[in-house]
This record gives sequence, C-alpha cells and structure tokens, in this order.
Amino acid sequence: MLNSRPHPTRPLIKYGTLLLGALLAGCNSSSSLDPTPTQKQITIKRDKFGTPHVYANDTYGLFYGYGYSVATDRLFQMEMSKRTGQGTVAEVLGPDYLQYDIATHSRFDPENIKQQLAALSPEDRAIFEGYAAGFNKRVKEVLADPALMPKEFTDHDFKPSTWQPEDIAMVWVGLILNRFFSASSEVTNLDLLTQLQKEKGQEEGLKVYQQ
Repeated sequence: MLNSRPHPTRPLIKYGTLLLGALLAGCNSSSSLDPTPTQKQITIKRDKFGTPHVYANDTYGLFYGYGYSVATDRLFQMEMSKRTGQGTVAEVLGPDYLQYDIATHSRFDPENIKQQLAALSPEDRAIFEGYAAGFNKRVKEVLADPALMPKEFTDHDFKPSTWQPEDIAMVWVGLILNRFFSASSEVTNLDLLTQLQKEKGQEEGLKVYQQ
C-alpha cells in the first residue's frame, strides 16, 4: 500500500543530483566505453592515486562513465547501500535484519520517487539514467566473469543486482536524507516540543527545547 501522506523526501530528489559525487573511488587504469543509446565515446582515465576522471560529450555519457567507475571500485558497498536504503538487507544477510527492513519501508514511497524523477528536466534525468546504465554495464561484466566478482558477494552467497534510475535516487534519499537530515526527525522534535510546553509553559518549554 502506498503512503499518501506528506513526506520529507518529496521535494528533495532534485538536490540528490548534487551529492552523487560522494560515491566515487578508484584504482589505476584507462578505458573507453561505448554506451547506448548515445553511442558517444566515453573515456575514463585513472590518475596515480587511482581516482577516475571521466570525459564525455554530454551529461548522460559523463554519468555513464561515472556509474561504471563506481561499480568497478565499490560494487559490494553500493549493493548494500541500495539494500539498506530500500529495506532489502534481510534478503541477502538473513532474518536478523528483518526489523530494520520493515522500519525502512515505513519511511519512503517508491512510486513518489519515480514520479519526481519523471518530473525532472531531461538534463537532470540524464544524470540518473546514465549513472544506472554505466553501473549496469559493469554488473553485467562481473556476472559474465566470476573472476571479477568481489569477494564479499561470494562470502554471502548472492550476486549483484542491476540498477534503475530510481535506485540511484534512493541511495541518497534512504541513506543521507533519512539518517542525517533534520527533516527526518521533525515529527519526533514536534512531539518533544509539545510535551515540554505542556509541562513548562509556552515560553519556558521553547527555551528548554532550544538548548
């Protein structure tokens, strides 16, 4: 059942495009990709510190290379970030995480995330679509060659999943907004303020709350 009540994530998806930079890491090498559907060349060059630098002719291509680089360097971490943000951890790590997943499902509306992505400008949507497509290219390479599979997947006996554009958004919404933004605690804060004002009066209760 979808949650139709107002939710703090609703007006904020567009700002997630500013935070994707926090997901990039690296190791040495240089490669060229030929993405679809643009068929424009993308080049990824690694500097001496292993940091990938992506060169492309458009936004889609830039984030295609970006997603590919992140998947190359951090495939397991990103898989678990997605599962943590969407409440599917128990599927792969067992029933100890079931209550966490249930709580996570109460915090977001997946359909609303999709609607917000659809409402973005084509240029902004290209960020999420390109990132997901580039990420999936690496996932397909890993699934086709067991030697590329990160050890953590083997240890926990599951395989990496492919991504949709909304999954990229949910990494931000689920892990950053819900954990670290004050918007996610507004109801709790309001309850605390209300209780303090009942006990101490309007002015004194507010003063205590603001300390």
